[in-house]
Amino acid sequence: MQRMQEVVGRARAAFKSGRCRSLEFRMQQLKALERMVQEKEEEILAAIKADLHKSGHNAYSHEILGVLGELALAMDKLPSWAAPQPVKKNLLTMRDEAYICLEPLGVVLIIGAWNYPFVLIMQPLIGAIAAGNAVVVKPSEISENTAQLVADLLPQYLDRELYPVVTGGVPETTELLTQRFDHILYTGNSTVGKIVMAAAAKHLTPVTLELGGKSPCYIDKDCDLAVACRDPVGRWTSLGHCSQT
Repeated sequence: MQRMQEVVGRARAAFKSGRCRSLEFRMQQLKALERMVQEKEEEILAAIKADLHKSGHNAYSHEILGVLGELALAMDKLPSWAAPQPVKKNLLTMRDEAYICLEPLGVVLIIGAWNYPFVLIMQPLIGAIAAGNAVVVKPSEISENTAQLVADLLPQYLDRELYPVVTGGVPETTELLTQRFDHILYTGNSTVGKIVMAAAAKHLTPVTLELGGKSPCYIDKDCDLAVACRDPVGRWTSLGHCSQT
């Protein structure tokens, strides 16, 4: 418990220092993350291969290109995303300068998934950095090689206090969820999603959940076996990651 308090406490103190609020700092961190992906591409692909036995082409197209595309978009759009948004005036505000100024939330927790162990950590991290937040990153322990690589690489490229990585399994995640965050993002199954939402509710923390599940296919005795065999196999081979996406 103390370790998680210290990790989150350091991230919150770093956020309160204000150093991640400027657009210059956010852009610097995004460029550093882009450099990490480009320089460590082979190591990233090797870790994904060790965890999931993904082919190099599959891992590159789904994990590396997805992250680089997200980084390019964020760096291109960040100035306009962060700019004050004008608001239509009325009789009460006609003499005022009315606009909406977007503010960072604070400390964000990202809990990743095992089946896309790199991209499903990096894409929300990119958004959180672009929005000026501190981020605690928790990769899935099931994809242990990728999780350890993320834990090793991020401190080499990003601010160590603002963007810590926590590795481990259920006990570590459970302890993390007792801490107060300003937003939680979780990708995974609905059972854990309920646990995440229940923990967040204690602090009235908003959550973003991307939840998956089973996709059963029932074949009865009266079916056309040619069709019954063709369709599931076709979906398995033509859609992404063995039909998971």
